[in-house]
Amino acid sequence: MKTAITQFNPVVGDIKGNADRALEQLRLAEASGAELVLFPELALTGYPPLDLLERDEFVKENLLALKALAARTRRAACLIGYADFNPSPRGRRLLNGAALLHGGKIAARRFKSLLPTYDIFDESRYFEPAAANAPVVFRGRRLGVTVCEDIWAGTSLLPRRELYGSSPLAALKKKGADIYLNLSASPYYCGKPAERLSILSKVARGLGRPLVYANQWGANDELIFDGNSLALDGSGHVVAAARPFAGDLLLFDADRPGPGARPFMPGEAAELRAALKLGISDYFRKMGFSRAVLGLSGGIDSALVACLAADALGPVNVTALLMPSRFTEKRSVDDALRLADALGLRHETIAIDPVYRALAAALGRKDPYSGVDLTLQNLQSRARGTILMARANETGALALATGNKSEIAMGYCTLYGDTAGALAPLADLVKGRVYELSALYPEIPASIMTRPPTAELKPGQKDQDDLPPYDKLDRLVSLLVEDGVTPAKAAARAGLTAAEASRIAGRIAASEYKRRQLAIGLKVTRKAFGQGRKMPVAKRLSAGPGPGC
Repeated sequence: MKTAITQFNPVVGDIKGNADRALEQLRLAEASGAELVLFPELALTGYPPLDLLERDEFVKENLLALKALAARTRRAACLIGYADFNPSPRGRRLLNGAALLHGGKIAARRFKSLLPTYDIFDESRYFEPAAANAPVVFRGRRLGVTVCEDIWAGTSLLPRRELYGSSPLAALKKKGADIYLNLSASPYYCGKPAERLSILSKVARGLGRPLVYANQWGANDELIFDGNSLALDGSGHVVAAARPFAGDLLLFDADRPGPGARPFMPGEAAELRAALKLGISDYFRKMGFSRAVLGLSGGIDSALVACLAADALGPVNVTALLMPSRFTEKRSVDDALRLADALGLRHETIAIDPVYRALAAALGRKDPYSGVDLTLQNLQSRARGTILMARANETGALALATGNKSEIAMGYCTLYGDTAGALAPLADLVKGRVYELSALYPEIPASIMTRPPTAELKPGQKDQDDLPPYDKLDRLVSLLVEDGVTPAKAAARAGLTAAEASRIAGRIAASEYKRRQLAIGLKVTRKAFGQGRKMPVAKRLSAGPGPGC
């Protein structure tokens, strides 16, 4: 049976547009000889639709689109994700569905059994799990149709604790499925494509039957979807592999597999660069914007954001604002200008001293250049944030924030200052990762790469005056936030004393109110600051800050 995977990039809420694009892809696959064409999970609504699912009219619109798409099927059948109403008077009102469209009608419907409620997932908020799932008979084959999470039960891709008491794949195997099809919207994090490939290979070997995995690509808000769709034979060998971070139409014959394929797995830094580039470009495109503005300081973080933005949007669509003060060294301005010219960015210099002096005077500060305390340091950052947002308003651009995960964890950022913006591309990258990705861009001057990080908000300032060495801080942030390790256990692994680790953990916990107000950050690790990390702001921890602080 000739099968095609359409690696699809839906726009959340754009049901008509998604259906139109699905029909175009169906026709292309059909013209290539496909008999069955797979689309990702919730392809008609876009994933994740979140509380749009609470609107009856939204769900009805996707059902009408499903019916209209079914009516236009010709030779090839289509298996596509959608949202359906639960016909039972009990349980949640919706089902997460996969519909087989064939011969001008909806030939079969199957529904998701396992509903994740960890990290960024909250599917039990909307959907009722399927009570049962039987194979779909199509052209003499018994198709085991599953939706995303259904394929991961009992694998290492899920949290360490076993979450589910049953395996949809095992149930389908008992019922005689002879090929397994999975419609997925699996968000990316660094290293996940390789991990996913290894797991799917083991799953296919365990089933002893072909396994087809159709994953979404693109980005929606903080989530990035890497694609990397796969088809595997019953021995776990890859028969066909789709491109990462891009659209693709993958055609293969499950009955007559060819010589096999090798998925493209770049190094971690290259993988992260591709993910962040996609996250930026899709955020702007789906928001209806094409131009970006950012503050270019001469430091490593803003340098990397400038490079990523130029990659994602094109240099002509990126404006760099240099906003020096009396505390800004000449080398910072020179480095920023060199980078802007090397990338071909538009750039503009606006000195903040007049604004800073006016704000300081309003607070009764007669000499804002001596005794520069935290209030005056933050005032400079907020002057820059105000100018940046004003330029974004004037030019119809979106502002990019440039903070990294290590700084954001510690609250080493200024609300309404350097945190201002619509999107924070580096918010899930610790400082060391920033340097790793920056090394991929020869346009970044070597002096930026080697210079000790500094906010330049007072004379002689260095980040390490207020923070531990970044190599140790990065390790501790990863252990505490991403791995949920206690400060006591994490201390030695990060090269810190127990007292130092506890103090940093306390500072992370105390900075939660800042993170609630940050720009959307692109998620590239297992645990990012954002939707997948739900911590109270007002709290008092009698035992001290613990795991995930």
